[in-house]
Amino acid sequence: MKNNTHAFAHPLLITTLVMICLAGSIGMGTVWMRHQISMTANRTKLLQARLTETERLINSTRADVERAQDPAMLKLLNAQWKLGLVPPDPQKTATLDEVPVPYLAAKHNRELFGDLGEDFPELARPQATTVSFKGASVRRGN
Repeated sequence: MKNNTHAFAHPLLITTLVMICLAGSIGMGTVWMRHQISMTANRTKLLQARLTETERLINSTRADVERAQDPAMLKLLNAQWKLGLVPPDPQKTATLDEVPVPYLAAKHNRELFGDLGEDFPELARPQATTVSFKGASVRRGN
């Protein structure tokens, strides 16, 4: 009988090559996934920095608006710019005993949505809240 060792070597060689390719593919997949994680982390860090900066700008703008709406600042600007604005008379001040925004929105869009009492009971019977609107008048003459 003839001993043939080549029959065993070919399957072993093919199996070894397949295992090397499989291990290489897994390694490349791992490297690619780590790269994607790193890129996502960098993007998240940049977005977080932008979000923090935007929140800082919003807070700064809110503080500027609150300073500008201060009654003392309004009186000062009225005097500096010579606008001639005077405080409103108490008779010209209206007080509402309901939440104004949903009520006015429902009133304005009544033609579009029909009666809102069935679908939105909180808009049909708003809760009582006191809101006063004050207007300023301009002095004429003098």
